[in-house]
Amino acid sequence: MDQLASPRPRRTAGQEYLDTVPLRERRQAGAVYTPSHLVEFILHQAAYTEAAAIDSVALIEPACGAGAFLESAVAALARRFRGYGTDITTGAGREQFLSTVSMCLYGVDLDPDACKLARQAVRSRVLSLTPGPLPAKYFERNVIVADFLLAPEVDGLVARLKAPLGFLIGNPPYVSATRINDAQKRRLRGRFQSAGGRLDLYAVFIERALELLPSGGRVAFVTPDKFLVSQSGRGLREHILTMSAVRSVAQFKSHKVFDDAATVPCVTVLERAGSPAPVSVLSCAEKPTASGLVDVVDRTTVDHAILGSAPWYIASPKLDGLAARLREGHPTLASVAVRVSAGPATGRDGLFVFPEGAEPDIEQELLRPAVRGRDVQRFAVKDPKLQVLLPYTYDFAGTPSLIDLNRFPGARRYLRRHRDELEARHCVRVWEKSWFDLHDQPTCDLAKLPKLLVPDVANTNRFAVDTGMFMPLHSVYYVVGKPGVDLNFLAAVLNSNVATFLLRLFSPVVKDGFQRYRQQFLFKLPIPVPTLPEKDEIVRATDSGDFDTVEELVQRLFKVSASEERALRAHLADGPAQ
Repeated sequence: MDQLASPRPRRTAGQEYLDTVPLRERRQAGAVYTPSHLVEFILHQAAYTEAAAIDSVALIEPACGAGAFLESAVAALARRFRGYGTDITTGAGREQFLSTVSMCLYGVDLDPDACKLARQAVRSRVLSLTPGPLPAKYFERNVIVADFLLAPEVDGLVARLKAPLGFLIGNPPYVSATRINDAQKRRLRGRFQSAGGRLDLYAVFIERALELLPSGGRVAFVTPDKFLVSQSGRGLREHILTMSAVRSVAQFKSHKVFDDAATVPCVTVLERAGSPAPVSVLSCAEKPTASGLVDVVDRTTVDHAILGSAPWYIASPKLDGLAARLREGHPTLASVAVRVSAGPATGRDGLFVFPEGAEPDIEQELLRPAVRGRDVQRFAVKDPKLQVLLPYTYDFAGTPSLIDLNRFPGARRYLRRHRDELEARHCVRVWEKSWFDLHDQPTCDLAKLPKLLVPDVANTNRFAVDTGMFMPLHSVYYVVGKPGVDLNFLAAVLNSNVATFLLRLFSPVVKDGFQRYRQQFLFKLPIPVPTLPEKDEIVRATDSGDFDTVEELVQRLFKVSASEERALRAHLADGPAQ
């Protein structure tokens, strides 16, 4: 049976997790279909191949859906038998093959329909390889309807395995904390170390898999790659290193590995209680080769000792060495900035942000010109002609206080018309904020503050100076420099090939190959200390729009050699996948 042509159930991790999640979001959050070339690649990365003793160990596919990994594992077992010279189509060879499949392959899913399809997929693949009658109820008990994370039935399955558990392989669901009800979150957080912070089910699946495996067993999952470097992935990284050794990480250049997905995946192979050894790092294209294989465009290894609770920056040693050289001896952006943060979220832009001239009858002192991420270009801000309602007054120190609505009758009339919608926001329902407050209260009258702006997501560095005109919305990050820091000089450094290279190397790729411009990545960017003549020359070139000269002068500050410049250009020319 063609695993991509057969009908597929919705991928669920328990209806109590997902009742409120629209189907389209489920498809994007946890890829419903695992492409066949990726299934084979993951099995190979885990060393589940005919060259290994896969006929004497058990494999479990958690959240198995329609059994894509189980189906391919059947084919791998068949190749194992053929390697022995065993004919699996007749007599004792067929009987032994059927017994081995039943002894070695298992699945778990909360969706009963998914379990039926997984059983059917295995039986169909077996029959395609060795036609003939199957025993009654063949493979029926191998796929169980259960919650992989919490159900005792999963422990019972492991206890009754007919072969030692060697592999947990699959595509666990990607479901964030905002899509899991409070009761289930409490159960997960009370049970799993990796369920803290910004919980996502795939992280808990990794922890549960490692818990079930004996020493030497392997986990091979395709998951979002953000856990490698995100702050929220710290607990998971710590747990992985406590419980296992990382054997390989395959990273993809785009989210387009899966249809309709919105996150960039990686394939991680872990060995329970394994001894640290060099980690194989693969860089893969999002589309398969003409022959239907994962297109591995680069291979390298990194020292396992570099992995810790801090972000796992696992670039090739050559690129990592270049990055270290460029950062060496320079202060970071964190040392020259007072604040690096995202613009405040309103919780309802449709009610707080208006096209200029179309704003309701609201007191002008409550309005500020607003800017979005798409409006910030390299060295320039394109005025979108938007106004944002900021329901605050400011004291002499610039500290905001929520307005008294009785003093602002225009704002009071407008806001009261939309009170029901404003009260439905998370910040009001859960955080108990005032019904007309913003989701995030600004720390000051930010629109009037000189600052650098950059989109929170972009495919290249786009820093621009705002002299004190715009209120950045939540899709914009802003940088406020310390006294004496020249923002034009700072923009020149941050728009350079050096800074672009470093961000591309260390910040995660998101949909369409764009990078995230978040505080944790921006803070670490090196900022050379120029002499006054060097700074003035760069600022003059920036003011005149001579950006080629700006690039040349900034590279001179970083002492970029001719060979390093070629390496920078080559890496940037490869670019994020589009």
